[in-house]
Amino acid sequence: MGRLGARVGSVIALLLLVQLTLGVPATAGLAPDRFDPNAGLVRWAESARSEGINAPSTGPIADHFEIVGHSDLGGDGFNADVWVHGDFAYVGVWGSGEICPATGVKVVDVSDPSAPDVVSVLSNPEGTSAEDVVVRSVDTPSFKGDLAVVGIQHACGARRQGLRFFDVTDPTRPVMLADWKSPARAPGCHEVDLVQRDDGTVLAGCADPFAELIVGKDEVVLVDATDPSNPQKIGGWALLADLGQNPAKGVGCGQVAFAHSVRFTDGGETVYASYWDAGTINLDISNPAAPQFVGTTKLQPLDEDGDNHSMTTAEGGKLIMINPEDFSPVECGSRWGGWGEVWIYNNENPSNTRFLASFSTPNSDSGRTDGFYTVHNTEVSGQDAYSAWYSDGIVWWGFKGVPGMKGQFVPAPAPDPHGFFPTVPIMWGVAIDQATGLILGSDINSGLWIVRPL
Repeated sequence: MGRLGARVGSVIALLLLVQLTLGVPATAGLAPDRFDPNAGLVRWAESARSEGINAPSTGPIADHFEIVGHSDLGGDGFNADVWVHGDFAYVGVWGSGEICPATGVKVVDVSDPSAPDVVSVLSNPEGTSAEDVVVRSVDTPSFKGDLAVVGIQHACGARRQGLRFFDVTDPTRPVMLADWKSPARAPGCHEVDLVQRDDGTVLAGCADPFAELIVGKDEVVLVDATDPSNPQKIGGWALLADLGQNPAKGVGCGQVAFAHSVRFTDGGETVYASYWDAGTINLDISNPAAPQFVGTTKLQPLDEDGDNHSMTTAEGGKLIMINPEDFSPVECGSRWGGWGEVWIYNNENPSNTRFLASFSTPNSDSGRTDGFYTVHNTEVSGQDAYSAWYSDGIVWWGFKGVPGMKGQFVPAPAPDPHGFFPTVPIMWGVAIDQATGLILGSDINSGLWIVRPL
């Protein structure tokens, strides 16, 4: 049976499985609002509010870090991921349920890192979130300069979702170029990536979580943005249609599989899709119109909930590091261990990766719930890794030999102006400024932090 036939033949069965597995009605109840890739974070925030949780520390803590600069980004809160390109940082905006401030991606001049200054905003439509942003310098017959791609999700009932492209060659005067719209009723692009290949093609990647369950569409989406004013889908991949694996079945206590993030490697010849409950999937996209499955890396031995949030490579691709965003202490209980930690694998044979080690903080090994102690994102420079670890802040650790912590920065707790999150540190994203060696972190409540490892 072909790809299309497999998809069409499975729709009714999928709807029934969604109904049975998730407790979601198989008709109107399949509204995308019921499928939230940030559901664990939302439930933790609700639990923390109901229990009256206050700051687990007075902070800031700067262990082997120097605090260089800080911006509250206007004080609106709901800050999401961070990206750095040249002298500018880009910080996304979160939204969920009935709170979607849609204040846009903040563009921050960090040329003087002691005084970061918001100089412009990349807009997102009302009722959406714009959590993830990537900026690259590209050169094509249609566009030469700095190109930003932003993932747009309809987090508060809006029906505009997908990718939004901006010319940020002058970051103080960004120009919106185009929207690429994901299928109707699909949630939209959660985490994204951007690359220009050796053949000149510019590819944007989108993880559209739950799209296969909701509307039978690709969850790993490849968009040709060589002409960013006219982006077009060029290829895609989905768990059931291409691997024969049912996304309505998973592992751990929240048993459902969906694409959470995408990341290009090998100059855009490979894309990794981090799947909740289905592993980190390696796809050969040398022909982006027809992605080919290479292999899956799953958390072994399994003492986590299987929620593969994101990944990064190290040592020229010989290693991969997986970040499971594990909510076990809040959602699963002791059966599934503590919070999420980083898992390291030998990737010299991508079709058969090999577990090497894991790295955790004392809090992520615990069952404490006065903060949110799972890893979220990790970036690598040489033999050093820097992880955004929510209430553990930015964790600096080394992976040569036995992984071990080198330093930690935890910002002072700040209140959420929306009253949704408790007053605790919640470090969402981390970025490395390779030119200066500075580390940038985005805290959901308090904004952008710039620190220097010592």
